[in-house]
Amino acid sequence: MTLSKKSINCNQFILESLLSAKEALSEDAKNHIISFLRSQKCDSGGFIDKAGKSDLYYSVFGYTLALILDLKLNIADEKKYLQQFEQKNLDFVHSVCLVRAFYLLHLIDLKQKTGFKSTKYLRIGFAKDLIIGKLAKKTMNDCSEVLWEIESYISKDEGYNHNAKDSEHSTVYANYLMWTLYQDLQIEADSIEEIQDANQSLILDNGSYANESNSSDGVTSATAAGMIMNLDRGKSKDWLLQMRSKRGGFIAAKDVPVSDLLSTATALLALKLSGENMDSFAENSLNFINLHWDESGGFFGSIADMSCDVEYTYYALLGLGVLS
Repeated sequence: MTLSKKSINCNQFILESLLSAKEALSEDAKNHIISFLRSQKCDSGGFIDKAGKSDLYYSVFGYTLALILDLKLNIADEKKYLQQFEQKNLDFVHSVCLVRAFYLLHLIDLKQKTGFKSTKYLRIGFAKDLIIGKLAKKTMNDCSEVLWEIESYISKDEGYNHNAKDSEHSTVYANYLMWTLYQDLQIEADSIEEIQDANQSLILDNGSYANESNSSDGVTSATAAGMIMNLDRGKSKDWLLQMRSKRGGFIAAKDVPVSDLLSTATALLALKLSGENMDSFAENSLNFINLHWDESGGFFGSIADMSCDVEYTYYALLGLGVLS
């Protein structure tokens, strides 16, 4: 299925892919993953990072999985956890994470109040403009000051740079974060298109997307994000397919010896949205993802980093869902 720029809502597609992964799991497998998710929940709110401390970045992945896997949360406690960050001087990435976390928490709160399971709620209720509009307004009210701060990271090419304010060029990573956030908050289409246009300066001659404007070659995750935003085919898709290893995973960049779950999941998502037929390597990629499932119930990122966390568990389920 190929989606047009106007019709695609990337996060909605991601949520539906995660639901597909959930439905493809056996009950034992699903319960095992839920048990791991519970082990990553912090009593004071949010989800823990690799060091075992509550972390806003990891909490976005935890909240997403909680939404999909019907893990019940204490909404009041989670709001208190998020509200403590409103007075802190957050960087770009964590500012976006805070807005995203509030948005997800509103989704979870409404789901818990309605009593719907995630499958019915996300595929029927979430898709309705009325519900999305209300959630977007609540989130913008909660995060008005944070959203203003995020705007200070606009670069001169009308995109965003996650490293610095008032920069000459945007970064694909920052553009992707804002592009998906703007979609969910129903920001006007012109702003979304400006972000897409800013990506053009980050496309290299070989079709890959660079994280930085002075990079000599692209990165798999950045190329995947650029393809998703601009629905590039041709050279970009060909370059991305070259990053696939014989074992079914995708490497982060050329000359990287080990495939990883993040690169694999984002590449598969981009290829799916570009209309690529992945039948010839789907089983191989599924096997690669399964090899990263730990006895704890969580997933680890690669053989170079075998510690499990909610981020890699999210990417593993995303990859499984895209291929389901």
